[in-house]
Amino acid sequence: MFEFLIFAFVTAITPGPNNSMLMASGIKFGRKASIPHFLGIWFGFTFLFLIGGFLLSFIPNEVFQYIQYFGYLVIIYIAYKISITKTSSEENSGLQKPLTFIQGCLFQWINPKGIVMAVSGLTAFRLTSVEGALIYFAVLPFCVGIWLILGENLQDWLINNSSSGFYYGGIFISWERAVYIFLGLSMVGSLLLA
Repeated sequence: MFEFLIFAFVTAITPGPNNSMLMASGIKFGRKASIPHFLGIWFGFTFLFLIGGFLLSFIPNEVFQYIQYFGYLVIIYIAYKISITKTSSEENSGLQKPLTFIQGCLFQWINPKGIVMAVSGLTAFRLTSVEGALIYFAVLPFCVGIWLILGENLQDWLINNSSSGFYYGGIFISWERAVYIFLGLSMVGSLLLA
């Protein structure tokens, strides 16, 4: 079981769609407004592991591949939306708000990294889905919370330095824009692990 604890910790703390989205939410909206999203990830993934990991192992490989491809498209779309998020120095158009608890929960069912974590966790280690879910329930708040707090801590620095950045190919890129682009790229990069 200790080996699975290490597996759970490493898979939960490394960059992926949940962590990138939560960090972007922390930057854009702050910690308090992003708490429902955080809770949605925490409870949603635990439920996915508890129920979904067991059920997904019975889905035929062909159907599972379509679910993964759909998840890839959703992740690429969300990564694009994160990378073009309006910075604090740009004019806000439209209502922007963080994900809700329900949206955070439902996202787990199309998150390719999360699905792979659930299926591989149940098949590679000799433990029940209840034991695995309890371990993830214990490690997720710390692992995912770090990304939210990091985002919130970056928020003030990025806002205070909104006029500074660097030039790339003759185009000025603010530090805030660079962080959003990096988060989007890390989401797409996490698909290589799935």
